[in-house]
Amino acid sequence: MNQDTSNRIEREREFHNDRFAAEGPRAQSKFYSSLRDCFAAYKRDLEALSSGRDILEYGCARGQRSLELSDFARDVVGIDISDVAIDAATRNARDLSIKNASFRVMNAEDMTFDDDTFDLVFGTGIIHHLDTRKSLSEISRVLKQDGHALFLEPLGHNPFINWYREKTPEARTPDEHPLLKSDLEIAENLFSKVQTKTYGLTTIGSSFIDNTMFRNVIFHLTRPIDRIILSAPFVKWRAWYALIHLYK
Repeated sequence: MNQDTSNRIEREREFHNDRFAAEGPRAQSKFYSSLRDCFAAYKRDLEALSSGRDILEYGCARGQRSLELSDFARDVVGIDISDVAIDAATRNARDLSIKNASFRVMNAEDMTFDDDTFDLVFGTGIIHHLDTRKSLSEISRVLKQDGHALFLEPLGHNPFINWYREKTPEARTPDEHPLLKSDLEIAENLFSKVQTKTYGLTTIGSSFIDNTMFRNVIFHLTRPIDRIILSAPFVKWRAWYALIHLYK
């Protein structure tokens, strides 16, 4: 590992240790209500793909999703660069008496697992913190021959969302990079099939409304607009988030 890579990984570790040690939601949390369809699809797909399988959560944070999926999976492993997060995940598993889930501090770009270990690798907002090629290569390596990967990741083609990111640097690490079409092209060279569905364009407007009832009304009015316009190849990449299926 060269010095630049080592420094980048250490910056990520420090940022996320601070984040996981802190209590309370982040300022940007209110915007995620506009992605509720995306999160619902992710949860539904994960539960189906986890059933009876050996699975890896890639960037598991405090392990909440891994522990939820332990009801479906045969065995669950979670990794994260943050030792604070892994300590919390391990405590949560112990407190809930969950025996088929374990957690390890690990560099996601250089995992210590054997080849062909997992049926499913999944993660939420993790690949954009990493070197895309190294990350996707490692994911492909540890997947079994008929394995599947599923990721939820932010995209970087919308100029207005990018403007907001520039104005709120404290909310993210200096090294992260919302995914671009070129990152998905790397995936296409490593996997037999890549499927991407995008979410969050006009629905983002609902996030700015404080009143819950009216926020829901605006969301339900803009949801069909997103479904139509994000089906267009040019427009789909202006969305905020992508649900990415990778087939080995």
